Amino acid sequence: MHTDNTPPPPPSSSSRLVIIDYEDVASSTVDLSPHLERAFGGSQNGTSSSPLGIIAIRNIPNFINAKQRLLPLAHTLAHLEPEYLEKHLSDPKSFYNAGWSHGKEKLGDKADFAKASYYFNPLSDKPGTDEEREEYPASYPCNKWPNEEEVPKLKGFQDAAKNLGEIMHKVVVLLAKHIDSMAERNVNGYTKDLLYNAMVKTEKAKGRLLYYYPLLPLGGEKKSEDIDSDEKEDNWIGWHNDSGFLTSLAGDMYVDDKTGKLLPQSEVDPQAGLYVTDRSGVSLHVVIPQDCMAI
Repeated sequence: MHTDNTPPPPPSSSSRLVIIDYEDVASSTVDLSPHLERAFGGSQNGTSSSPLGIIAIRNIPNFINAKQRLLPLAHTLAHLEPEYLEKHLSDPKSFYNAGWSHGKEKLGDKADFAKASYYFNPLSDKPGTDEEREEYPASYPCNKWPNEEEVPKLKGFQDAAKNLGEIMHKVVVLLAKHIDSMAERNVNGYTKDLLYNAMVKTEKAKGRLLYYYPLLPLGGEKKSEDIDSDEKEDNWIGWHNDSGFLTSLAGDMYVDDKTGKLLPQSEVDPQAGLYVTDRSGVSLHVVIPQDCMAI
């Protein structure tokens, strides 16, 4: 949460976020290159049209239901007994690239306990070959799912996670085709369907269900004046570059940490959410509409 003495937040990018319709993404005849250029193109010299590196897609079939089914379960998962999470759902062999991960990543030289991650592959429980999994355990981890008989509160979790992940992967594949088409027209020697073939054939999709814990301890043990400027700016997650070809985002959902109940929008800090740095180096707050997926 930001306080009165927090530096002014970066401006909102709402007017610059490119939003397209799923039907156009799924079409083989619609030319999306003007929209892709606005979203992903080169620097526009710091003008208001400088690309953000992100695009939102609306009207994806079954996406909203799939999102609403899975995301609330992040609260349930994050509040299981730590001993169970570490013993049954963590995977040190993959360097915590599968299953539960909390406090294993670092922000600078400090362990990150502000958020927890649950990693899963929505496309394959056992990707790659035996040799690949042995040689590259972080790249080809096997899924670690909770036993839903042991944890009835998570009944349907595996199906929900795979369902949302498969929907999002399908949209990524479709958009990759349009990115290839634009690149073929603009880059000499570009291999036809390069990105599309990589996306449609891959077994290495990585889903990440994130849960962010409250920033300030209940009872006020940590006062706002004790939080340094870097902590205020980065809050739950630090600035970073994504490591995948394309990253798809389901958007956020804010819940009460005690009850898991959805918070009304009036109780959500308007400065919370996703921040990006555009091609001109300006940091902006990006609000993804609740009915959209972003890439």
